Amino acid sequence: MKKLMLSMLVAFGMSISANAQSSGDLFAGGASNLGVTITPDFNLNASVNADYFIMDGLSVGGNVGLGIGSVTSISLAPSVRYFFMDDIFAMVSADVLSIVGDNTSAGLNSLNAGVGYWYALGENVIVAPMLNLSDITNSLGINLGMGISVKL
Repeated sequence: MKKLMLSMLVAFGMSISANAQSSGDLFAGGASNLGVTITPDFNLNASVNADYFIMDGLSVGGNVGLGIGSVTSISLAPSVRYFFMDDIFAMVSADVLSIVGDNTSAGLNSLNAGVGYWYALGENVIVAPMLNLSDITNSLGINLGMGISVKL
């Protein structure tokens, strides 16, 4: 009886996660993270984001972020998120527009990569803790973050 209940629970959990990553789904949300760079600067970031699933397990999206550290920054970054092992994902984003202090720069300003866990709280709400390597192209940093998204 225990094995049957456990099997039913696992099957139910897999059905929720499969529905959360289906082609055509659109999610919008926000995230925040705390990080440190090699230059020992601490930073706190907050962003709003959107993801559109172009196929099951693969989404494209973008975010607008605000960073507070030794300087204040605003960034625009397209992203790609790939899901493997059901709810574990890898994400890559590139800051293509940055405003840091009084300086504005367009083009590839930094490249970011990370892994996370996509946890469904019901059918329409997702919580995603994430570990990122940030600013790979300039001064490597590591960030620990948490995001929440809602299916639209």
